[in-house]
Amino acid sequence: MITNFFKIELPADRFTIQRVPYTEDRLRELRADYNHVASFARYGNFIYVSPQTDGEAIEIGERVPVKVEQHPDLFGSLIRHLLFRTFRSEVGDLVPESFVPLRFASRQPEHDPVREHLPENLQGHLGFPRITETQVRSMTVDGKTQFGLLIHVRHRWRFPVSLAQLYREGYKLLGCTVIGSVPIPGLENVLAPDETLLGAVESIDGDNASVGTNEGTKVWPLASLSLQRSRHQIGQYLAFKLGPPKADFIFRNVRESQRKQAHPSYTFGEVRKLATWFAKQTYANDDGFSFVVTKDSELPVVGMPLEPTRLVFSPTPGASEFSPLKGLSKHGPYDVGQFDRKNLRLLVIFHEKNRGSATEYVGSLIKGIPESLFEKGLQSLFRLHKVDTVLEPIAAHFAEDYEKAIDLALNNAGTRGFDLALVECPTESKSFPEAENPYYRAKARLMTFGIPVQCVTEMQLRAPKKALGYSLGPTALQIYAKLGGQLWYLPSSQSVDHEVIIGIGHSLRRSNSYAGAEQSRIVGLTTFFLGDGRYLFSEELQSVPYAEYFDTLLKNLESSLNTVSADYAWKKNSTVRIVFHVFKPIKHLEADVVAELIKRYPDYNILFAFVTISTEHPWMMYADAQHKQGVWEITPCERCANLVLDEWSCLLQMRGPNDRPDKRQPLPTPVLVRIHEKSTYKDLPFIAQQVLDFSYMSWRSFFPSEIPVTVFYSEIMAELTAALAKVRNWNPVTLNTHFRRKKWFL
Repeated sequence: MITNFFKIELPADRFTIQRVPYTEDRLRELRADYNHVASFARYGNFIYVSPQTDGEAIEIGERVPVKVEQHPDLFGSLIRHLLFRTFRSEVGDLVPESFVPLRFASRQPEHDPVREHLPENLQGHLGFPRITETQVRSMTVDGKTQFGLLIHVRHRWRFPVSLAQLYREGYKLLGCTVIGSVPIPGLENVLAPDETLLGAVESIDGDNASVGTNEGTKVWPLASLSLQRSRHQIGQYLAFKLGPPKADFIFRNVRESQRKQAHPSYTFGEVRKLATWFAKQTYANDDGFSFVVTKDSELPVVGMPLEPTRLVFSPTPGASEFSPLKGLSKHGPYDVGQFDRKNLRLLVIFHEKNRGSATEYVGSLIKGIPESLFEKGLQSLFRLHKVDTVLEPIAAHFAEDYEKAIDLALNNAGTRGFDLALVECPTESKSFPEAENPYYRAKARLMTFGIPVQCVTEMQLRAPKKALGYSLGPTALQIYAKLGGQLWYLPSSQSVDHEVIIGIGHSLRRSNSYAGAEQSRIVGLTTFFLGDGRYLFSEELQSVPYAEYFDTLLKNLESSLNTVSADYAWKKNSTVRIVFHVFKPIKHLEADVVAELIKRYPDYNILFAFVTISTEHPWMMYADAQHKQGVWEITPCERCANLVLDEWSCLLQMRGPNDRPDKRQPLPTPVLVRIHEKSTYKDLPFIAQQVLDFSYMSWRSFFPSEIPVTVFYSEIMAELTAALAKVRNWNPVTLNTHFRRKKWFL
């Protein structure tokens, strides 16, 4: 297995280190007196001293022998400090942006795709340079701690120009969002200043700017402020200096460079070059502590034996397949005998200019396209008896036109109503404000009447037959699922324990992203599943201030668990296994909620696992990497590949190179699965297999999703509920009544 984790070798298994008893005042004094020649790290009840070799000899504490394996956290801290000091001594005039991770921007012109397109007076002042992040991490290999340098690269806009200079240039600053920078006390010229997003400029008076913040209007010197480095503001400034055509050209170049940088051969090549530089340096302290950074990033295959996901399409023995499309074609959906909407009535809303394309699209959706991936069509694939359509054209793509068409269709529908609405929206509608967005307005109106909605863009309507053969299948899946259909499940567990998998998500709603926005409101989202992937229900919590979220989430989970325990007849003293999946946790809040929740069920023997699943992590994982003729040839990992980092966490490849609907998409990357240390259920192989299997339960595509549906559903719901909240007259109660047990969000 090839990674971006470059091994760090220690020459001994124990070292003699100076230490003094810890107090906060003592730590502050030591840093003030000796920070230029030593580093100080608190560990337990002591402060450990890490003196540099070319500084003055210092003897300020007792020397004690310390074993590496017994105190890996301490040695990780010592390595970080020594790495940072060595980096600063070798590249003294490059001030890092942070200590953990050690983050710095490249100064090489070839690492900035924007530089060559800028005039000389802007080069160095504005750019899109490569940002390197290095972290000292550890993992367990053959039962022992292995330290390593984890190296990650990305690009980010930089624009270190004060508002004072921009004002002198004649740039209009009113309405611009701005950043304030404050040097870190004691670390001036050692680390970059702390940055805070303050607010928007309201007025300029001489050398000062009045800025609207979350604490009212405040005044700062123009020289102390800079522009927020958003794409919009960078684009406006480039258009001001170079003209809109040149600004657009630069952004196209940035997008092209990002596509190149997303390819593993490029990324790994850059990471390997950085590892070579770090490996050349000497890392040694005055007290004998030292280490070596290697260029070795190959790890033994220490993964778990995970199985490909098998999908069940009928309670009948033998009705299982590894391919969703093959299983549906051969067996039909799981609930083929119980689905109660065999005769569907679809409302189709489309622009009158697209009538020909819209009617042909709907016909292909229902009947299929011969000799394509979607041969059978919605009606045949899902064993429906009949699909009727009611066509409702609109004259324009304004939200009001959609609402009028919906009201007209509902008035004429009679008691039969509609099972689902297929709504055509302009391709560019995603960029419309939510309150005026035709899709969200139509969705809100229809869902108020209990009608699920499937969107199709104008571009999709006019796609050629070959492209339609790929896109109609996922559309049909989503339609059947939104109607309440059960497409496939996972094999039933033979465990005697009750098992529930709960996804926890949230949507943070605030008026702005400026500093001091603590009064933001938050909406919780929970999804409940059985171990076979059966979707039970979801619930959106009421919008509450952040301070009230703990109690609101706890109350919701307790109420929902009461529903599940009643529905599935949990008995006193039953063993219940609950696995909580969280995608983007809020610090330790959800874990604390779960710990409190378990206390409220003394009648059951509850084992629980609190699992975070992250796509935003610095790890890379490849099956192989070979350097040939100056280029790295990367072999990506297949689905099921995994790398155990320690007893609590692993990297897990959810999709292989062939598990993508569009092969032009970047190669899939692994997710990081981590079990919280407070969990009472800690079976990492079982949990990893479950995470892997639940990625095939999205029913949004014939391919597995990047993350399991437990958190994938929460993410989709968070995005949609936040948008619907901005639509006039939308009532969120609709979701917890008509749609609580339906997948309206697919």
